[in-house]
Amino acid sequence: MRKILLVFLVNICFLSFLYGQSNEDDGGDVYDTSASDTPIEPDTEAESAGQNDEEYSAAAASSKLPLWMTSEGATLDTGRRESRKRFEIGVADIAISNVLNGVDLFSLLGGSDSDGGFNPEKMNSLSVDLDVFVNPLYAKFPINDTFTLDVFTGADVAVRMNLPEKTLKALKDIKNLAENQDISDLQNYVANLQKIDSGISAGAGVFVELGAGGAKTLMNGRLWVRVAPSLYFTMLYMKHSKISLKGYSNNNNEFGLEGEGAMHLYSAWDLDSGGSDNPFSSPGLDFTLEALYAVWPVLDAGLSVSHIPLIPSTLKHRMTIDGSGLSMYVDTNDPDSLMKFNMPDLDNMMSGGDGESKTVSRPARFDFYAFVKPFKSPVFIIRPCIGATVNTVFSDTALFNWGLKFQYNAPRIFSAFVSSGLTEGVWEQRVGISLDARAIELSLSAGLAGSSFAESWGGKGYAVAVGLKTGF
Repeated sequence: MRKILLVFLVNICFLSFLYGQSNEDDGGDVYDTSASDTPIEPDTEAESAGQNDEEYSAAAASSKLPLWMTSEGATLDTGRRESRKRFEIGVADIAISNVLNGVDLFSLLGGSDSDGGFNPEKMNSLSVDLDVFVNPLYAKFPINDTFTLDVFTGADVAVRMNLPEKTLKALKDIKNLAENQDISDLQNYVANLQKIDSGISAGAGVFVELGAGGAKTLMNGRLWVRVAPSLYFTMLYMKHSKISLKGYSNNNNEFGLEGEGAMHLYSAWDLDSGGSDNPFSSPGLDFTLEALYAVWPVLDAGLSVSHIPLIPSTLKHRMTIDGSGLSMYVDTNDPDSLMKFNMPDLDNMMSGGDGESKTVSRPARFDFYAFVKPFKSPVFIIRPCIGATVNTVFSDTALFNWGLKFQYNAPRIFSAFVSSGLTEGVWEQRVGISLDARAIELSLSAGLAGSSFAESWGGKGYAVAVGLKTGF
């Protein structure tokens, strides 16, 4: 813990150094070279009363970063000049994405079959994704025209489970043979079925964080850089785990697949005994680096690297989830019924902590992106983005990310956007608005989600986000 705090303090000292440098930067103010040699002040009485359109457009058309860009930088969402210049606090920032892909939910839960079950014929694959991000409190303090400090908290919950296509194909074959009453062929099929190594896969991660950041403009306003170290605490963690499936039959004429193998769930406290461990006793440390550069009046290019690991967190408890006893089967005595789940009680599936500890680094993500301003102003922005996430809880390999966003910004009051993107295996199609009344800003967005571009339009998954800022 002392080592982690020492490194965290070193990062804070680096932020202080940036602040000290900002007091010596002669090129701190953002100038409008296309209009005059007078600095454009960010919060004058004239601007509060309403700056004229010509002056506003001239500032945005400057080859240097416009003021709305330097204040928001790589975390830009509204795309407008920020109205709160002295202090800002965010009291809510919540994003939820829930995806149930490749399945008719009514049929999955049993349809009209009172015994419950599911129909594999109506499923190509089953993927359940739940992502929740909460930024309950953050604050931003503009120190001067070139330097801003911020502090933030956050909680990130991600859970995914998948039944792949080969699992569903085997279940469909068993279901069809049962409906045709081909008992002999069904027995041979189940007996000769090769083990499906990744019959069921799952991953989960729950993290909370506390961090501080510093952002500075350099090169006479053309370059914006932010560094943000963060203490994070891992609450629950299951790295991409798999349970194998093999053929299953019994004397009751039930045929299907049964589980084999185990998954390991690590936690900050003993889930079996509900012990009194302090879940915040072994934090990790990482940092985020962001940069944005004004290339031309119509183009700003940026880079963001999140959760660069320094020191991993440690989880002291491991829970084993036994896959044996889990089965999916059809009853040939009632071949028209839906396929059944057989899952033993969790108390029998999960065995208590065995003292096995694990070090955990958060998934790291890097993105290259751009702000394209066709009219040399922030009124309309096109934002392409490409990157990848590594060390995710859902995959043993890096996951590709891609996005495209179109945004309209009315000066100081309103903005709206539409976007399409792929993030860590989930496609999202979103629309959103932001209303800024200077003292309070409210942002809302909603969309559809899916495991493929086509499925993201099918209503199998949904995404929603809300944000609230206040300040002066």
